[in-house]
Amino acid sequence: MAFSLLNLGPMQEIIKLFTDPDVNYFYHHLLFRTIIIQSITKDTKQEEEDEAGIEEEKAIKAIDREPTSITDTKDPLSAESHDEIKDMSENDDEMVETSDTNEGETTAPITEYMVDYPSLELEYCCITDVLNMDILWTSHSKKFYMATMKVNLKPGLSSLYIWKKNEQEINEFLNIATFDEQEKFHEILLLLSNNPLYCFPHIVWNIKIGINGFGRIGRLILRCAIQQRIQVVGINDPFISVDHMAYLFEYDSTHGHFKGEVSFKDKKLIVNGQEISVFNEEEPSKIPWNQLDVEYVVESTGLFTTIDKCQSHLQAGVKKVLIAESSADAPMFVMGVNEHTYTENETILSNASSTTNCLAPLVKVIHEKFDIIEGLMTTVHSYTAMQKTVDGPSKSGWRNGRGAVQNIIPSSTDIAKAIGEVIPDLNGKLTGIAFYVPTPNVSLIDLTIRLRKNAEYKEICAAIKEASNGPLKGILAYTEKEVVSTDLIGNTHSSIFDAKAGISLNNNFVKLVSWYDNEYGYSNRVIDLIKYIAEKDYRNNLEQLLK
Repeated sequence: MAFSLLNLGPMQEIIKLFTDPDVNYFYHHLLFRTIIIQSITKDTKQEEEDEAGIEEEKAIKAIDREPTSITDTKDPLSAESHDEIKDMSENDDEMVETSDTNEGETTAPITEYMVDYPSLELEYCCITDVLNMDILWTSHSKKFYMATMKVNLKPGLSSLYIWKKNEQEINEFLNIATFDEQEKFHEILLLLSNNPLYCFPHIVWNIKIGINGFGRIGRLILRCAIQQRIQVVGINDPFISVDHMAYLFEYDSTHGHFKGEVSFKDKKLIVNGQEISVFNEEEPSKIPWNQLDVEYVVESTGLFTTIDKCQSHLQAGVKKVLIAESSADAPMFVMGVNEHTYTENETILSNASSTTNCLAPLVKVIHEKFDIIEGLMTTVHSYTAMQKTVDGPSKSGWRNGRGAVQNIIPSSTDIAKAIGEVIPDLNGKLTGIAFYVPTPNVSLIDLTIRLRKNAEYKEICAAIKEASNGPLKGILAYTEKEVVSTDLIGNTHSSIFDAKAGISLNNNFVKLVSWYDNEYGYSNRVIDLIKYIAEKDYRNNLEQLLK
């Protein structure tokens, strides 16, 4: 249940509350499982026991202070003395239980609600998207629901809720309650604040995304979204029918069988019970994203990679478009490197390429620690869906038209421009080439660089290892194992540094090797970037709302 209910005072306290690290922890980490209600509990029985204990302690002290005679004086710590006190206490209990009621004293009626002390229970029932909560009061005089609340489990940006008190039942109870019950009841009423409960939905639960293009990356983005509980509500691909989508999503030759339920009905793809609308439009402007309240669209066709070509998604009603590859003019963001530069004003942005996502975190660590003067990179890349299985013509170059599973194919790469954009200090200092090889998945980068600061190879490895366990945890990984490419299929990191594969010529000239699952690791970063920008957009909207 992905939101929190915060029992607050004035509205201006809300922002202050969110600076509390504990509130932030619960809000961002536990809200898939719980509703958090900031409240106070009161155990009336404990108070009575405490009062009884105080009276008994006073009695013991009085007995210790007032012996009847010198010969009757006993050590207050002796076993005999304690036995006598215990007997007196038991006799007192018997006297209370068997004594008659004094004349004129009010007694509580004996009913089926007979209890030793007043108690409270919180009862709740969840039906569809509505949670009903009731506070049940039980005492000698009456058992009734003293307050109730209905909560929408899928609220908007913010909602207000308040405990609705059952005034009629409360008044009837107060007319027949004993003085002690009335006193305790009024204490409980004070705990039900008249201030509303401010409800803030968890942004990750509520965002809705669409996917345009259901190829290799599109299908894996859907897998990652499901694993991270992101709602994909629509998919568009003009070349794949809904039954074919279900088949291709369920069975994957590289990443294996989808561990869940996949089916289809009419124009809906159904994954783990969640219905996803399917469209077959060639023009993005014709995709009815607005009918599904889609906020973020992942553009993974490989055809619409510029700001101009993605404008049609915005015209269809979405807030932001995320291009799942490099772009010639859209701002590029790499998680762990420059996502903090996102300003919320960007409407079309790029997640860069899988190679950039592998290289950028690695060179960020090296450059900040040892200062890169210049460098050359080679990516040894698995073949892609854009290549030919047998020889044929290709618009991207003659060599790219040769059979992908038969050849090692040299190619160009846009890595130089991309690195300069995400790490401006390295602009013009790095460039590279690519070799496409006959493997279906997992690639590596071979980076040769010159450093300004002297550093032994083991120092460089130590710096990368430290970053992988610190600020870049989950993005950059470190291994000293004897791994090969198939060992890393399904790895979710952007970059897996291979400490045993690199080498240095001297303390200023070094070759580094890092692996990456160019499909699955990259698809996870797409979802991570959507979550990041959605959270920043949400916080900005919340601040504007509070103002």
